Amino acid sequence: MPGPYAPMPGPYAPMPGPYVPMPGPYVPMVPPPVLVQPVIAPPIPSSRWSISIEALWLERNVGCSTALGYTFVNPTPALTTDVLQSDDVLFPLATGMRLQISRQISDQAAIEATYWGLQQWSVGRAIYGDPYGQTVLADSPWLQLPGLLGGLDNYLGYTYNSQVDSAEINERLALGFYGPYGGFRWLWGFRYLYLGDHFTLTGADSSGAYENLDYRTKNNLVGMQAGLQWVRGWDRFQVSTEGKVGLLANFFTQDGTDSGGSLPSQFVPWEGSHSGTDLAALFEFSLLARFRLNPYLWLRAGYQFYCLTGLALGPRQLAAWDHGGTVGLDGLSLGLEAAW
Repeated sequence: MPGPYAPMPGPYAPMPGPYVPMPGPYVPMVPPPVLVQPVIAPPIPSSRWSISIEALWLERNVGCSTALGYTFVNPTPALTTDVLQSDDVLFPLATGMRLQISRQISDQAAIEATYWGLQQWSVGRAIYGDPYGQTVLADSPWLQLPGLLGGLDNYLGYTYNSQVDSAEINERLALGFYGPYGGFRWLWGFRYLYLGDHFTLTGADSSGAYENLDYRTKNNLVGMQAGLQWVRGWDRFQVSTEGKVGLLANFFTQDGTDSGGSLPSQFVPWEGSHSGTDLAALFEFSLLARFRLNPYLWLRAGYQFYCLTGLALGPRQLAAWDHGGTVGLDGLSLGLEAAW
């Protein structure tokens, strides 16, 4: 600074009182830490009601393999040219539906009603003779006409139709802790399942004679079931797997006729029926994936497998009245679920 140093004018006046240092060591000021909250996905919204509708594609096995007949070189029956079996053609995927309505009655319990069905299958196959030169003929141990004519020179064939429907009502209960992201639940409930068969074996000759051996069976399964479900959920995605087993009473009926047209006089028409009740069993396994489109709508896709035993099936009636058949059904489902 230019010029001589000049103190402040006036006398120096110190602060009154003795000097008192601050107690303790010097502690610099540190800003408080910034707490970062972890990002947690919002839980799946809780809903009291839900309804889902899905397309359900199922295929089923035939349930038995029965030899129906064969074609042979005339006049040497030992030289077979073709064989007809009841499972030559498998049932393809058939389209049906599944409808489910659920009501959450508490945090740990829910009631649900489910229907699936409307699948209808129809398959068939035929083997052929030689209607012009009679060099190839068809024979069947189940028909009268081949034996009366010495063989069929036109064809031997079968058709097999089937239909299934199922309805059930269950209560689901939490098993231990069941939170918004899943856990285990067990269920118990009541189930009705219908499986019907219509099987026809037909033989025809170029003379105009033909024979139809026709069987119709109906299985009405009624009883209790129980199961276990595991669910795991994330933000918008949820998977679950479930198994069920049921012991059911099967109220079955079996009807058969043997008839035709332009038949020889030695042909004996036949008609019969039988019914009864016996124990049947059901096993079910399913795998389901759900994707939440918005707080009220889910997209559903799944796989289902069903095994039924103790059934009256069409082809098994050829030898005698029978209700000991087993069938399996499996396929895929796709649909929507609304929850509110």
